[in-house]
Amino acid sequence: MPVDSLDAPASRPAPPPSAPAGGVDAVLRGLAGIAALALGPLAALAPRGLPVWAILILILSLAGLARRGALGRILRLTPAVAAVGAFLLLALASTLWSPSDRSLATVLEIGYIALGALTGGAWIAGLPTADARRLAGLFLAGGLAGGLLFAVEAAMDFPLNRWWNAVPDDQLPNLLNGNVPKRTAALLCLLVWPAALAVDRFGRRALAPLVPVGYALACLPLTSRSAMLGIAAGLATLAAARVSARWTRRLFAAVVTAAFLLVLPAALLFSGPLDLDHSSLLFRSAQHRVEIWGHAADRALRTPVFGQGIDASRSLPPEGAVSEFSPIGDSLLPLHPHNAFLQVWLETGAVGAALALAVLLMLLAATTRLERRDHPFALALFATAMAMGSTAYGIWQPWWMAGFLSAALMLRLATHIGGRIGAGTGEKTR
Repeated sequence: MPVDSLDAPASRPAPPPSAPAGGVDAVLRGLAGIAALALGPLAALAPRGLPVWAILILILSLAGLARRGALGRILRLTPAVAAVGAFLLLALASTLWSPSDRSLATVLEIGYIALGALTGGAWIAGLPTADARRLAGLFLAGGLAGGLLFAVEAAMDFPLNRWWNAVPDDQLPNLLNGNVPKRTAALLCLLVWPAALAVDRFGRRALAPLVPVGYALACLPLTSRSAMLGIAAGLATLAAARVSARWTRRLFAAVVTAAFLLVLPAALLFSGPLDLDHSSLLFRSAQHRVEIWGHAADRALRTPVFGQGIDASRSLPPEGAVSEFSPIGDSLLPLHPHNAFLQVWLETGAVGAALALAVLLMLLAATTRLERRDHPFALALFATAMAMGSTAYGIWQPWWMAGFLSAALMLRLATHIGGRIGAGTGEKTR
């Protein structure tokens, strides 16, 4: 969730007397409702359209903050904002040596997602409780619709997708085994956690865990192993955090730190002495990932301080390297290393890895500012995001970044439903 917004005020000030009472506010409320309702269907039918949703939220949040006279909130230089800003400056500087012709566009995409997190979190934190409940209800309705749409599409071999993209019948196997269902499975895997928290916050605490459990059962026939891993990691974390959120958080802090420190030697070990890319214990796509990780780690060690440049993963020349799983063409890697920790090291070096680690640790620490009942859901979302980010898509793909953003903002929205249960009671975090 957006780190800077967790201690935001719970109510917005009244607009200036000279402001029009209904028009602008009514439009903003209407657009916000449309955005909340459309999120689930958009993830189900057009996951690559999610950046449009992120841009809409950015515009809405800026307008909403301006209406409340609260734009100054996003101008405060907190440690989290400073770390994200420093990473963006590093990424911008690295466009000078990046081999990718999309490097500048990638920096701009990271920038508007980061700004959307900052402004969206601040805007949601200042919503009146009634507005937050309305938007959360629309998000749940849209999420249910999106889940049903995806189920029907999958059961009927994606007729809407084939019609929209003019996919001929002979290309159906490529569609079913390709990224179309996998993208949606991954996005819904993120969105189940804010949905579960919203159900909990609406007073259906016993039903809340059934949201991710039901989705986990729905994932079984899917081809997306990353989604299966993500929902399994989230469910395990939900259970652990209900026993002790404090120790679960400490464990994640240690794991994330170890991931950044050890990802390069681990990748070289797996693809080298352990030879896991030929291990019969791994399925073929996992073997291929091990091979990719070895190539990426080798290149990362050539530029250990500042990296190969942002978005370089898609454009590294192979220099004679070959693959046993798919032909290597003009680029060494298939667009990205399929591991966020490794991609950060490869493209921005130790400096970028240190900044990214700092941001993640601050994000993890920020979950302590939530109410105690919300901790398991927030930590489950964190676990799901880390699990899929370590195995699936390129971390800078706009639709994937927008997916993380949407889940974080909807979780923040869900925490804003109802009164502050336990506030002022002296209840402590375990």
